Amino acid sequence: MRKNNYNYIPLIISVLILLVYHIFGYIGHFGYDDMHYAEISARLLNGTINFNDHFSFRFPLILLTSLSYFIFGISDFASSLPALIISVLTLILVFDILKKEGIKQLIIGLSLVVLSNWYIFYSDKLMTDIYLTFFVMLSVYIIYKYKFSYKNKNTVIYSALFVLSLLLGFSIKGTVVLTFPLLIYYFIVDIRFKRDIKFWKFTVIFGIVVLIFYFIVVWALTGDFLKRFDAIASNSYLNLCSYSKQPFKILLKRIGYEFFSMMIYQMIATGFIFVIASVFDKNSFKHFKLDNAYSFFWSSSVILLLSSNFMTISLTSYSPMCIDPRHYLFLIPVVAIPASSLIIKFIETKRFGFHILAVSIVISIISYFILKESFWQLYFPLTVLIGVYILVKPKPVFQNLFLAVFIIIIGVKLYNMIKYAQKIKYNEQKRIVYDNILNKKGDYTVITNVVQKRLCNYYAGFNTDNIKFISYDQFVFDSSDISHKILLLNWYSRYLSGQDYSELPYFARNAGSNNKLIYENKDLNIAIYEMSDFNIPEINGKKLFYSLNDFENNTKYWKQNDNNITDKVKYSGDKSYGFSEYSATFQYPIDSMVFSKNKTLLIRCNLFCNFDNKTDAKIVVSVEDTVNSYFWKGISISKYIRAYSNWWKVPCEVEINSNDIKKGSVLKIYLWNANKKTAYIDDFKIEIYELEERNRKLEDRD
Repeated sequence: MRKNNYNYIPLIISVLILLVYHIFGYIGHFGYDDMHYAEISARLLNGTINFNDHFSFRFPLILLTSLSYFIFGISDFASSLPALIISVLTLILVFDILKKEGIKQLIIGLSLVVLSNWYIFYSDKLMTDIYLTFFVMLSVYIIYKYKFSYKNKNTVIYSALFVLSLLLGFSIKGTVVLTFPLLIYYFIVDIRFKRDIKFWKFTVIFGIVVLIFYFIVVWALTGDFLKRFDAIASNSYLNLCSYSKQPFKILLKRIGYEFFSMMIYQMIATGFIFVIASVFDKNSFKHFKLDNAYSFFWSSSVILLLSSNFMTISLTSYSPMCIDPRHYLFLIPVVAIPASSLIIKFIETKRFGFHILAVSIVISIISYFILKESFWQLYFPLTVLIGVYILVKPKPVFQNLFLAVFIIIIGVKLYNMIKYAQKIKYNEQKRIVYDNILNKKGDYTVITNVVQKRLCNYYAGFNTDNIKFISYDQFVFDSSDISHKILLLNWYSRYLSGQDYSELPYFARNAGSNNKLIYENKDLNIAIYEMSDFNIPEINGKKLFYSLNDFENNTKYWKQNDNNITDKVKYSGDKSYGFSEYSATFQYPIDSMVFSKNKTLLIRCNLFCNFDNKTDAKIVVSVEDTVNSYFWKGISISKYIRAYSNWWKVPCEVEINSNDIKKGSVLKIYLWNANKKTAYIDDFKIEIYELEERNRKLEDRD
């Protein structure tokens, strides 16, 4: 085997790592965007597509997935195959850039990509992010090849390829705008030093032509040139990433430190440790001239990092990209190029050794305080390795040992991901659904969480003639409906849906012995019931109490400071209640309530709240006698706050056995805001029901 052929071994191993992870570490689907893409792709095979949905405009993913479904049928393999191919293509780009730099640097560069936990996690997912990573990397790669490999030859071809890669990136996801500052920088530097002018002229020409062509295609498909943008606007919703619609301090936190914190605790910062360390070199700024391949990728990674933090994704307001690691996967292969070079220089000559150690220590300390898992799994071992290596002589044996230990350290997370997948047993969960639901004869309605509903429709190939899947919030009890109904309880898919156990409908938490248990798996925490009896508080229960405090009038059983009632902020009516630590408190002598023995008391509350910042507030439900509080439950409300300085509904249900109520007891319900920052509540509603005690099974794993 020729010496150069050995360079292909790291690439082959990297591809094998992707395949091994897919086989042993695959955990299925999220159940939201990915299942939506799957349905769009499946409908396209039948000639149906809805252009009122902005996801339908993500042509590369939709077309490749549809093609995969056409060839292999609707399956997990067909859903994963296009993403896996795209992931491999990204590795090939990294390989082609580094193959002349020596096998050690090639190993490091490919390892920084393929062993990155989020890159490999999304490498087989039916999502746009791995596609965007490839198209961003391809755009940078094309300019690199034109500048440094082909010495400004074939200008027209490279300009056309560059514009095409940007168009595909734009088609797959608007997040491609995060690369615009980098592309503009390339342009400005080349104009400044009067080089590659011809390339940029053709790029502008091709860009205008391709953009016009794109809008013509959109018009031909939809009858509206701007249909994609209209669809995005109509499908938008208020959330924590709507920075322009929240207090200015939320935006300052986002661009001040939250993005960089995310990079650290999500373990995407590995390559940047070495790049940031090199910034402190007195000659580092010369790299911004883009005089050589190393400088090109070094400056590209720095500018993309800054752009990811500061660049807006909105044309009408300043709104940076949401804090989610999947949106920034494109940083991983770009920074792997200069980082691999810096690591090799450190191994061979100890260059930037103390700078690298200092940056690593700082990041380790930060990771310890924001997420100890990232500290122990990555940054602390890496810091120790760097510190120890600084003390030894850079002999070949120590160089090879450093390389081996470095790869082991950054690969630990991958091992843990595979362990987690083996615990989840996604394929076993899927088999259970097939065996006990999809293969059943007759007409059924299956009631489950929203993610499981989407997964079941996908498993059925979006063709459910005899079985209807509905989520809990879609179910409405109808006593005249005698059709067969199945309750599917699955802890893992409920977790993916963001639903706590207490948020399940009462009939799902208390399926009871009156319904037939079709299947049960306690290890996976899955249970399937054929339902004949729905235990619904409004129907089967006895309402013992009701109270609504809208803070408009004095309300019995409520303890509150009237000075906190305000008309400056309100959800409904004219007033609301402002507080810092403790809200208005519902206090009721519960032992005076007439209820029977051996019953369940369901305490249900709903309120609307408004916070202007992140909160650890809890709804507290307690029962206390003259001695102590013998029942206490605090339910976090942060998950319901989807954007700050806006009103959000917060539900709460708590159960207590009537036999546990002691004489002289008082029920208290209030909001406890431990960080003592001003918040507002309105329309605080309390209901208490008496219900039959039912046997519980599974699911309570929160």
